Amino acid sequence: PPAHAEVGACGSCNTPRRRGQRRFLPRQCASVQHATGAPTTGGYNWQGVHADLEAGMHAGSYGWDNAAYWGISELKAGIDLKEWYKTRTDAEFYLPEFKELIDNPETQKDWGNIVTFDPLGMYAHPPTISACKAHLDIVELYDLEKDGEIVTDVGIVTSKCAVYYAWNLPSLAVRLDLSEEELRSALYKYSHDDRLLDPKVKTYIPAVGGCTVYTFGDARKLRDPRTETVVRVHDECIGSDVFGSDICSCRPYLIFALRQAVECAQRGGVGVVVYFRKEGRSLGEVIKFRVYNARINQAGGDRADTYFHHTESIAGIRDARFQTMMPDVLNWMGIRRIDWLCSMSNEKYEAITGAGIQVMQRVDLPEDYIKASMRVELDAKIASGYHSDTLDKDQVASELMQLAAIRHQCGRIYDLAKGGNLGFFIVDETKMSLAVDATEAALRKRYPSLKVPMHSRLRHFEQADLAKLMSGWKCDQTEKARRLIDLVVISVLLDAGAGQNWQYITADGSSLRASEGLARASLDMFLDGTFSSDAAIKTRVNSLALQQVTEASLARGFQVSSANPLVGLSGRARLLRSLGEALEQSPQYFGDELCRPGNMVDYLLSHAEGGKIGLEHLWRACSEGLYSIWPLQPNGILRGDIWAHSKLQVSGKPGSDLVPFHKLTQWLIYSVIDALDVSLALKVTGLEMLTGLPEYRNGGLFIDSGVLLLKDPSWLSQEVNVGTELVVEWRALTVVLLEKLAEELRKKLQMGQQDLPMTAVLEGGTWHAGREVAKSQRGDGSPPIRIRLDGTVF
Repeated sequence: PPAHAEVGACGSCNTPRRRGQRRFLPRQCASVQHATGAPTTGGYNWQGVHADLEAGMHAGSYGWDNAAYWGISELKAGIDLKEWYKTRTDAEFYLPEFKELIDNPETQKDWGNIVTFDPLGMYAHPPTISACKAHLDIVELYDLEKDGEIVTDVGIVTSKCAVYYAWNLPSLAVRLDLSEEELRSALYKYSHDDRLLDPKVKTYIPAVGGCTVYTFGDARKLRDPRTETVVRVHDECIGSDVFGSDICSCRPYLIFALRQAVECAQRGGVGVVVYFRKEGRSLGEVIKFRVYNARINQAGGDRADTYFHHTESIAGIRDARFQTMMPDVLNWMGIRRIDWLCSMSNEKYEAITGAGIQVMQRVDLPEDYIKASMRVELDAKIASGYHSDTLDKDQVASELMQLAAIRHQCGRIYDLAKGGNLGFFIVDETKMSLAVDATEAALRKRYPSLKVPMHSRLRHFEQADLAKLMSGWKCDQTEKARRLIDLVVISVLLDAGAGQNWQYITADGSSLRASEGLARASLDMFLDGTFSSDAAIKTRVNSLALQQVTEASLARGFQVSSANPLVGLSGRARLLRSLGEALEQSPQYFGDELCRPGNMVDYLLSHAEGGKIGLEHLWRACSEGLYSIWPLQPNGILRGDIWAHSKLQVSGKPGSDLVPFHKLTQWLIYSVIDALDVSLALKVTGLEMLTGLPEYRNGGLFIDSGVLLLKDPSWLSQEVNVGTELVVEWRALTVVLLEKLAEELRKKLQMGQQDLPMTAVLEGGTWHAGREVAKSQRGDGSPPIRIRLDGTVF
């Protein structure tokens, strides 16, 4: 037999054959024997479709949209293609990743939903599914980083799988909200296939194109619930996809989605792009071009308000795609969670979630992919209900960059939770006393006198070392304040989660982890002059030095190695370089010639009166002055720690579904407030506007104490992205519940808000309680929900 026969040559159900021979495949594939899945409807399910296709009991012709060509070709060739296509050659091969994925019984549990094709079509006689390897050569993706596995010198590695349709008529009728008789009559009208009128014939091969699945990364990883997934379901648009026509955004979105899918695979996940043959919303190019002519040549030119009108007036209908049929291919692959859905279509989103697939986050097409000529199409679709979280930068700054917006939007999430209307969490406030007790215990342990200092990065430094450092600076008090804030800003921005496997060894041999280790490492780098371009004054931070920070230099400073990995190292390096650029872009806050974080002291002093400064001035310097440091989200919109939640969407109100947190900005402000007090005795007023910090220690306290319950506990064993609706709910509820906990704690301790403000509750309190409770419930002290960290949010 051929050497490759043992590695899936023609599949495990085939017998190797001598070269040149053709033979029928055995009728029963082993894969069928362990296949599961509930009957779709009326007892006729995908197994029935498979059996009827094997027996030739179906309406329509094998060949789909090519059937007519096959008929002419077989006549001229003098062969029976129907029989020919039931055979395989020795050279054929089942792609292992697809074969093992669909042979997996866990994958097949989702096949009960499938009504549009035979999920065992790869093994069928004749086949209706086939997969192979390929390399993609796409000019817009030439800039992707080569990793030698996903992106190589010869192109982007993909596995692609062609799927042709075989419709389960009884079940498809139910899905389309039709009677079976109505569906059969409609199909007969456009096919004149008499077998459609025979109720005993339950499977129909439609004369339409199928779909092609392009996967990036090993598709078998989809069986691991921890695998990150990017998905785009894309409907054919030859004019744009192939020829670059710029009247629509189809090719730009396809390219963007391919980029996201490839980058996800490079991170160890799986990217999936499904290409459906549904040209012109399944209305075809003739109608499509007639509509284009009407749009372009109407009085006033092409415009969004008549976009759908012309389609309906020419085609009689707006859309013929029926997106409820689309998710079958995702169910076939056993996809149960999509971390990033690259789609703005409300119909696709609802179809996917209706098929039992959890969508964690939707990603819009970035503005820089959209040409002016595409704007009409997008504006019309957004007005009709397409998802969009794009906001004008000025509008973001004026609305969502305000502290009041945090409480308002988090409050809306809490209201949904109280009504049981969130997707992931239930709130049980009867358990609040457990969280309060844990917080009180932590507070009394650390501060027996109940006099709690500011929640600040300065708490993570040895106070004696800090005092010695400041006393050693031979400069005036204002310059000492500048240097202290230089240190604070750097240390806060490097304070995102380190991961469970990192530690920092100090000069005296002590081992520090988590925030304490990050603080000490940032202090040591500060003292070594890592962030100063002036060797004569090492303990300063300036823009020039920051822009020269590399991943390698940070790795040295954090003692990173293969045995001591730090989560989000590259993200931290990018953040510091962005900080260097931001300092130079905002001289009103950070100075002209020597741009440094500490120069905000001069800005604040210029607005201070009587030793006091309003919070609004500090907020402006940090939120506006540092706005550009936050990395772009996948949709390319620069908006920092602001995330979408679909249940908040209000029609006609752009941005109503966005939830701001500004966690790192608030953590920075808490720390700067403390530094100003320590160095200049300058007091900041209006602290009550700041919220509790929505990070995993404070939020973990509520989950571990039972105040927050996941509707599906399996999420506790999975890993999710920070922008998913699960995390948005968790963080928003944390903001609200921290204030409720603070009220209960004050009552219990008989203290007022002035004596025990939120900053004291956090410091005393919830952050340390969250850590202690985590250690008691999980040996490694990890948070209850695992989040993919990039070093810029948590």
